[in-house]
Amino acid sequence: MARRAHPAAGFRRVLLAELRQIGARPGLMFMLAPFPLLLFVLLAAVFQLGLPRNLPIAIIDQDRSTLSRQMVRIVDATPEVAVAFEEATLSEGRQRLLSGEAYAVVLIPPRTERDVLAGRRPEVVLFYNNQYMTPGSLVARSVGGALGTVAAGISVEARVARGADVESATQAVNPVPIRQSALFNPSLEYVQFLLAAVMPTVLQIFIGASAALSFSRDRQGIAGLGKSLRLGGTLVRTAVGKLAPYTLAYLLVLWGADALLFGPMGARFGGSLPFHLAYGVVFVLASQMLGAAAALVARDTVSALAAVGVITGPAFGFTGLTFPRLSMNGFSDVWADLLPVTHYLELRTDNILRGAPLDISVPAFLWLAALALVYGGVTLLLLWRHGRPSQVTATEAGQ
Repeated sequence: MARRAHPAAGFRRVLLAELRQIGARPGLMFMLAPFPLLLFVLLAAVFQLGLPRNLPIAIIDQDRSTLSRQMVRIVDATPEVAVAFEEATLSEGRQRLLSGEAYAVVLIPPRTERDVLAGRRPEVVLFYNNQYMTPGSLVARSVGGALGTVAAGISVEARVARGADVESATQAVNPVPIRQSALFNPSLEYVQFLLAAVMPTVLQIFIGASAALSFSRDRQGIAGLGKSLRLGGTLVRTAVGKLAPYTLAYLLVLWGADALLFGPMGARFGGSLPFHLAYGVVFVLASQMLGAAAALVARDTVSALAAVGVITGPAFGFTGLTFPRLSMNGFSDVWADLLPVTHYLELRTDNILRGAPLDISVPAFLWLAALALVYGGVTLLLLWRHGRPSQVTATEAGQ
């Protein structure tokens, strides 16, 4: 019986071999698309409200006056906080803070109303837990704004009582009004701020790990990478054929997450869709090349995956979204520049949130493309080194 002819060496043979490897490993198939999308859904459920609301705080009202009750009502009316506890002493309020039941304690001292009526300036004290910087800042801003409104109203009423009209009294209280305009994320929603940034950061880990696993698996095999090179015929066809299934899968995950973000979740898209798709492709390629290079440098699969985890795991801290890059030291700045997700998030922010012209985004796009080319060049060089015919022959001769 005639033997079935194998297809010629090239992209298709490598692609089919890689697809067979993926099909034989259900865990790898799960990591390609279902797991990242499931993770996105879980993160979306966490941030579905968009902005933290009704953060619990404690009130210590030692004045028990009409004014102090008005203060409590105004503070409780703010959407970000909720007066969950009314305590009698500061030690009880401190206990609420230490136990994590309240994010802040507001102390209204005795004789507050009497001092206000006498023209003195009593001091209302806010203690807040800034160990949790985000809720702490929200509480401080909300409570400070509410009490500031009460203080301004008292000042206006006092001036009116002394014979001034309401307009002049208001101007005297606030002689230089400040108009604040929050740009690009005016509602301060966490969907645009955190969720849209956390997902690509986590996805970078999956992309790098899958590429590392693919190359490291073949490298540790009996025939080594020489077999993959024989199937592909050239370095480029071999690398492209091995990574193509993962590229397509993670692009679908990235764009699928965006479809959910800008569709059902109602996030605003204010930029160029073709450009968004373009830098998404370059981001996936750069992350893959980073993982593949790590696999060809490391000694074994475990070391390769560990290297990818060490490089990409803390990436979110270097992106500049939580701590400004302008304040980072030199090492942190260089590390951030070497991570594809840093430039992807910069492009994403400029394009989607700011609606910036494309010429502003060109440097970040070129840097991201340069990372893909550099990591790709390193991958091809190491692939050639590990798959040279002399090494393959020696391996086969020893069998």
